Amino acid sequence: MAQFPLIFLLIFLASQSESAKARLQLMWKTFNCLANPNYISEHKCVILEPEKSLITAELNYLKDVTTFNATFKLFMPRRPSRPYQKVIDVNVDICQFAKGIHGHRFMTIVVKAFGKQGSQLKCPHPKGLYVYPNINIAENLPAFLPETDFKIEMNFLTTGAHLFNTTLTGFLFDPIKRKSKTT
Repeated sequence: MAQFPLIFLLIFLASQSESAKARLQLMWKTFNCLANPNYISEHKCVILEPEKSLITAELNYLKDVTTFNATFKLFMPRRPSRPYQKVIDVNVDICQFAKGIHGHRFMTIVVKAFGKQGSQLKCPHPKGLYVYPNINIAENLPAFLPETDFKIEMNFLTTGAHLFNTTLTGFLFDPIKRKSKTT
């Protein structure tokens, strides 16, 4: 009989975690990209409308890339002293990560957001067109995150050169609270 309350408590906590995760939504404000023309001939970075929760990137590599590293930085507001403070700073060898050798929680969230196209993050990285449509970071965010503005900087590098730099700004919000404020 004592097991019933414990099972009920576990089911309740699991459902609360899922409802908290579903509660917050992500909306992108900006998506800026800068490509090294020695490695990438064309690129496109787009926030998809109307919800502004999905992003798409297209890159046309001119050369094969044998080493592929990335830095990921997450900034969140810290007022009143400064608009943003760095809370995560990760440098990852994409080649090793793609093989499953090195893992990092933040990187796992980013790679999951790429969906099926995440398999394109491999080494060597052959020249050609890479399309990453409908990247949805919000689906994989932890449930405990607060409503907040944030900024993400991602820099993709090879030996001695930057390949591609991008900066995203956005915010997490509770659509129920937002709806009650506007009515």
